[in-house]
Amino acid sequence: MPKIAIRIAYEGTNFHGWQRQEPPDKPPYRTIQGELDKALADLFQMRILTSGASRTDSGVHADAQVAAFTAETKIPVPRIPAALNTRLPGDMRVLKAWLPTEEFDPVRDAEEKGYRYEVSHGDHLRVRPIFDRRTVYFSPHHMDVEPMKLAAAMFVGQHDFKAFAHSAHGRESTVRTIFSCEVHALNTDRIVIDISGNGFLYNMVRIIAGTITEIGRGRMQLDAIQSALESGDRQLAGPTLPPEGLRLKWIRYPQEKSQEPM
Repeated sequence: MPKIAIRIAYEGTNFHGWQRQEPPDKPPYRTIQGELDKALADLFQMRILTSGASRTDSGVHADAQVAAFTAETKIPVPRIPAALNTRLPGDMRVLKAWLPTEEFDPVRDAEEKGYRYEVSHGDHLRVRPIFDRRTVYFSPHHMDVEPMKLAAAMFVGQHDFKAFAHSAHGRESTVRTIFSCEVHALNTDRIVIDISGNGFLYNMVRIIAGTITEIGRGRMQLDAIQSALESGDRQLAGPTLPPEGLRLKWIRYPQEKSQEPM
């Protein structure tokens, strides 16, 4: 059976993350993978198990998650997204489908992932966002973007990110490489933190974002980042920000394996 790759977007508020979760003696949790596999089974009339590139947490969103599966079908591959989208809930969509190489693995072959954390900030006169409240983190405290930019630059490079991961990260190594980390002010009360790397630990982006925002509020100093990186002490890093501000923006693969049409 051929391997098929797809790109998916979803608004993660009402999902328990990407990974299928079927606890004993309880109904399955609503997950991206669970809804996708159910729609694929209905479309192809066979059990389908997808493999997803990034196990996003509960409440985290994605513009371009990547998954792959094998299936025998007479449906032209470019028409698979339309067929799937009629079977999927309104908070997720398949954007594209294509045929990668048979060796393509969306997890192992990912070379770089990009995330964005978006913050709405201001003083006591400002109000919480209404129309995008599910996709942005609100802080009532004004933030200074210039020290935030300096803080972001300190994460670039290869480091041990033990201090910037949840204790239950489950990985043998906590060393990761950050290719870029930048802070941009979209306007006077909206800031985005864009970060890309070769891989991320559990809660890593949300803790990095929490550290950068604490520096923007003046509650942490820049040297705290270096101390946390060197010591691996989680207590020296900033808080874990809520999931709603986080979005998986893109995932890059070697073209010779993904074969994704441009």
